[in-house]
Amino acid sequence: MMKFKVYKQLDGMDCGPTCLRMVSSHYGRNYSLNKLRELTGFNREGVSMLGLSETAEKIGFRTTGAKLTIGQLKDIQFPAILHWNQNHFVVLYKIKQSVFYIADPARGLMSYSVKEFLDYWLSGNEVGNRVGIALLLTPSPDFFAQSGEKKERLNWGFMLRYLYPYKKLIFQ
Repeated sequence: MMKFKVYKQLDGMDCGPTCLRMVSSHYGRNYSLNKLRELTGFNREGVSMLGLSETAEKIGFRTTGAKLTIGQLKDIQFPAILHWNQNHFVVLYKIKQSVFYIADPARGLMSYSVKEFLDYWLSGNEVGNRVGIALLLTPSPDFFAQSGEKKERLNWGFMLRYLYPYKKLIFQ
């Protein structure tokens, strides 16, 4: 299996759009963080799970927001966006044996034991309320019909034309 592509958030409130960027990249479509911020209705408080869900649907995903037990979580299609530590979003991209693999836009690729994972993911302190929040994403045919955004590439022709008059200074 290929290593999961992780993108870093640019500031403390970028975790939601950055997670959506990672998931869309996983399925072969690239979107800039600025484009996803624009679509999510991003503001100084960040973005809500609803905002993420609506944006994911705009770019061609079918989404389901769900409260899941850890047993249910093991049966979902990966990757999925999780509400983490009550104030952050991360991408769960794999569970192997008792290890949970997370792409955290603030920290990078991480792995957690079951206990560590549950400490961060579960919401609610009551013993009977052992559920966490997840946004499940499935690409629809519309997702693959869209081209995403082109990656900006350095134009070497422009650079060479710009530097040519200074060649004597460069190659001294």
